[in-house]
Amino acid sequence: MTLRFQVDQAEAFRRGVDVPKSTVHLEVDPSTLPEAERLLIADTLEGIDVCLLQVTPEGDVRKATKPNGSVCRLQAKLPTYDSLMEAIRANQAMLEEQREKAQGRHRAEEALTRLADIAQGALLKE
Repeated sequence: MTLRFQVDQAEAFRRGVDVPKSTVHLEVDPSTLPEAERLLIADTLEGIDVCLLQVTPEGDVRKATKPNGSVCRLQAKLPTYDSLMEAIRANQAMLEEQREKAQGRHRAEEALTRLADIAQGALLKE
């Protein structure tokens, strides 16, 4: 199967790797990959594109999109499978951080709503 993703050409150049195009096509045989890696990759796929995932303000995970509606491909440092997996794991870590922030915002909003309800109830009693 072909996986398509972006490569940071400047970072590759710094590392002495020639990457003529920023979009890379990598052939992988899913049957040879560990199940955990297959699941991580599968969660990011839109066709053959390995997509950047993001958390919505509501706390849901979705594929990031550009203003024109097309998906944002994940960017790796090098055009290799290992570098792609490193980028996927970094994106997963970022998702966890974003989810925690979204949950914190949600809890804060609920607390403010409860305080407003209590305050309004106190005003009604007066």
